[in-house]
Amino acid sequence: MLGLMIEDGLDRESGDDQRPWRGWDDTCPATGDARLPAKARRLVALARAGLPVPPGVVVSPEATALDDPAILAHVRALLRRGPVVVRSALHGEDELESSAAGLGRSWLGCTDLDSIATALADLATQRQDPWLVAYRTPTTTSGRGDHVLDRAIVQQQVPRRALLVLAVDPGGSVEVEVHTADGEALAQGRTPEFAGLLDAWDDPACDAVRALVARAIDVLPSTPHGHDLEVVIDPHARAHLVQARPLVAPLHPGWSEFHAALVAEGQADELHGVLTLDAEHNPVPLSPAHAWLMGWLRTQRPRAGDPTVLAGWLYVRTLPRDLGGDHAKPSSSPSERPSARAVLTELQEHTLPRARARLHAVERALSTHDPHAVAGVLPVAQQAFLAMIDTYVGVLIPARTLARRALGPTIVADPRRPLSTRGREGFLDVLPATWDLASKSLAELGAHIDPSDPRAEPVSEPPDEATATILLGEHDDHLFALGLAPLRAWHLAAARGLGLPEDDAFMLEAPELATALTTPTGSPPDLRSLVAARRAQHERRAALRPPLRIHDGRPVSFGRRARLRGIPLGPSFTGVLAPRPDLAALLAEPPGPDAIVVLPSLTAPAAVALERLGIRAVCCEHGGPLSHAALMARELGLSALIGCRDCTTLPAGQRARIDTRVGRLILDPS
Repeated sequence: MLGLMIEDGLDRESGDDQRPWRGWDDTCPATGDARLPAKARRLVALARAGLPVPPGVVVSPEATALDDPAILAHVRALLRRGPVVVRSALHGEDELESSAAGLGRSWLGCTDLDSIATALADLATQRQDPWLVAYRTPTTTSGRGDHVLDRAIVQQQVPRRALLVLAVDPGGSVEVEVHTADGEALAQGRTPEFAGLLDAWDDPACDAVRALVARAIDVLPSTPHGHDLEVVIDPHARAHLVQARPLVAPLHPGWSEFHAALVAEGQADELHGVLTLDAEHNPVPLSPAHAWLMGWLRTQRPRAGDPTVLAGWLYVRTLPRDLGGDHAKPSSSPSERPSARAVLTELQEHTLPRARARLHAVERALSTHDPHAVAGVLPVAQQAFLAMIDTYVGVLIPARTLARRALGPTIVADPRRPLSTRGREGFLDVLPATWDLASKSLAELGAHIDPSDPRAEPVSEPPDEATATILLGEHDDHLFALGLAPLRAWHLAAARGLGLPEDDAFMLEAPELATALTTPTGSPPDLRSLVAARRAQHERRAALRPPLRIHDGRPVSFGRRARLRGIPLGPSFTGVLAPRPDLAALLAEPPGPDAIVVLPSLTAPAAVALERLGIRAVCCEHGGPLSHAALMARELGLSALIGCRDCTTLPAGQRARIDTRVGRLILDPS
């Protein structure tokens, strides 16, 4: 007999714990069998240590397992308590170097012997799946073909209020995903209702989960990358540990190198509070010129997101979309609040022309050949930048925020008339490729708009409130670009005055350039050596992998839910979109190796199929940072976006790029 039994002492009728923990039933002959797969071994250890592991029995994964009288007695005892779940416990699952997370099937809600027998028979057949066989072959050590190490677990199914997936890194940081929907949320790649640090989860069960995690980590052997735990919260807010596996790859690859860079640059004391990488706007390290500007902005307008540059990467404590939060409080009457149409009209007819006039004034002042005069224009350019920031934070963001709150789902973009292309022609000279002073404008890069293309024409008719709200979100770029342009023009003028190549000017901070401009020619600073050192530093920073969020000095995974944004994994990748409705369709019509496979969800079998088919990149609509999709994508080294909303609506054949620096699926602009 291959049976192991665990008791949890829970009286299912009263809901009270009335008996002591007994751990795995020592009367079972297979107790301590070293041949048991890792999943079962860990449950044995955790249960014997007194942790709340639901009772269960480990059996061979065939329906004939119920022919054993002792096992049959154990299973009947479980059924008297309520429904059971039948899980696979395969060789190769939950190992130290190959998790196979979710590869084995699970049957929930088994209420009688027939359903359990059916589940066990299904688990027996799944082992012949060619993708599972291919995945497990490299880790097989028995050299036998009889699956001697494969098992199944028949386990009590705990009534569920929530399913938690927790990742515990070696330093003790605990992240959690919370699923409240019924069914196999993880296997189906569902998006969690909450994702973040366990301490930030506002739930009465949080303390119990925190204590359970601490006890589990004390029992489990140490691992290089930490542990992945699954916990069920029952209706009485009690926590039950149902799975425990090692993480086979770092949860935050590159964190140690990034943190070491911060320490080396003396910035470790900046890691307080919550910092979010502004990767949407700055997907690469800032130039020294722009980094200085952000530091100066922080001193002048700390409420403008509190920008913080860490090892060259821009973080904010308030997201750009929330910058106007304090200003966006509804007034006593909606009629007293300016409409999006009114703010848009003010922007187009007055604010943007004034910003353009400030740029022209700076450009005229910089036409001089006097280095001292050029240095004297810097404060004027800085004030032009601050004027833009004040309008951006104090007017545009609050107006857009209020309009979006009021209109909600009625704001729907029309793909046949994309507003993002409207009215851009007059701003190509200042719109940068990236939001950095060092970035050339789209016009400088050769971009142009066909004036005969109706999709590029400004919206001539008075827009409705929804259209105006969308245009506000697009055309605030124009204002921001016009605020940066005077400072970019100043840096270029400083480079001319000092005889430096244009690109070198942005390797220097504005005060350094101003000092050089006003220094007597007999003792100029050694700018070229400084530029060379800055370039080398910039290259080192570009090789870092900064975390998307830092919470009190710890990296945190979190999901992005904006359209075509997801949780990034692996390197960036460019290819052709190949949407498939499910795994069967993927196998029936395998795409080429340059494809970005798009799936509603990336289940573990699908991830393995991608690997065996030679696919290197995938986007899936659903999933979180601790989902099976993320676990398997990390392990297989795929380029991936997990939880990438609306990716399944895109047509086949569209060329796109998975940009894992910013967590975005970027469509070919053509």
